Amino acid sequence: MRLRKNSIFLLFIMVFSVGFCFLNSTVACETDSYKTNYTEWRFSNGQPYLYVEANNYYTLGYLEGQNLAFQTAWMKLIITLQAEQIGLNYDVAINYALAYLDYFSEENIMEMQGLADGIDVVQIPFMGQIYEITIDFYDVLVQNCFWDVYYGKIIPLLSGYPQPPLIVAGCTAIGSNMGRKAILGQTIDISLLMQPTASWVYTKIQGKKIFSFRTGSMLAMGGVNKYGVAISTNLLEVLNLGCIGKPISVIYRNALENAKNVRQAKEIILNNDFTLGWNYIIRDKKNIVAIETIPNSYTLERVRRGHYCFDANIYENPYFKTFMIYPSKYIERYDRVSELCQSYNQDGRLDINDLFEIYSDTLVSRRYTSPDPLSVGTAGSFFVDAKSNVYYCLGNPLDSELGLISSFY
Repeated sequence: MRLRKNSIFLLFIMVFSVGFCFLNSTVACETDSYKTNYTEWRFSNGQPYLYVEANNYYTLGYLEGQNLAFQTAWMKLIITLQAEQIGLNYDVAINYALAYLDYFSEENIMEMQGLADGIDVVQIPFMGQIYEITIDFYDVLVQNCFWDVYYGKIIPLLSGYPQPPLIVAGCTAIGSNMGRKAILGQTIDISLLMQPTASWVYTKIQGKKIFSFRTGSMLAMGGVNKYGVAISTNLLEVLNLGCIGKPISVIYRNALENAKNVRQAKEIILNNDFTLGWNYIIRDKKNIVAIETIPNSYTLERVRRGHYCFDANIYENPYFKTFMIYPSKYIERYDRVSELCQSYNQDGRLDINDLFEIYSDTLVSRRYTSPDPLSVGTAGSFFVDAKSNVYYCLGNPLDSELGLISSFY
């Protein structure tokens, strides 16, 4: 299977695919007689999210698998393509991922097994062919370790990119603290080829409530929990080799399930040897903190200009910058965000309406400007206001009404 740039056809297929996955996933389902095991696709202002309520982690995963089958199968397909692009096969991806298995909790493993069991054969129309994709536990494991393996191991071992990656991220996160009332905004930018893997998922299990962004079958990326703890996500492309440790999907899931405030989330994140370059902004109702990480080391900084901070896939730390593959790659967007924050700030602070205005800039919320499957644009965004209301969308906020999660219940 070789990737060909039949871009217009691919774009058509991808648009069809996104619609297909919701048309085939909107029926609520139960796996047994317990009323607490329930899932359905819900909508706010036309924006979809998957609601899943379960009384154990296997059932949680099973319900997620039933409803995220297309996203998970598409993710397997493009990981296979990504491996082929650099001369590897999919079995190598599994072998890499197995090294991280010990860092998943029993609950994580139960959920991932349930997710795999919840998916039957999925038909994926791609490049004029129909691929029948099956999913097992190892496929789900690969997806939950992909960022760590590809950006923490393979890219450093190859001393950079041999050619443009199929799976890439380039997000923008902004946080601000106005008089002990903290807010956060985030765009999630990924390649057009990866866009059909995206979803928002609201999980409710054993008193834990999380609203998180997912790609494929990932346990979590950025999101917010019932305590108003929100965490952003920013990938850093670095050349130093990451360790084998807790994957970022597990770090996010642990923090969102267990942290009641910024301090606890920060401790969960920093209690790791880092597997790749990754930056976080963490917010609770009163506080904001920014963390820059680099494999096998970390720094904790309050990256602030007045009372706000932002990340755009580059480091503030001058030493860390020396390890970046392309240290000037995101400078234009970084400078634009800095300019906009300076323009909208009020005595060094930003409010939620300021964030909406900043993210209305086309360099911050980036449209896919061509049908090239490797082009990068905004596939989703979320904002958390001072009262911990969550505004979210799949797609670009420039072109979409924002959905609203006003409370966790």
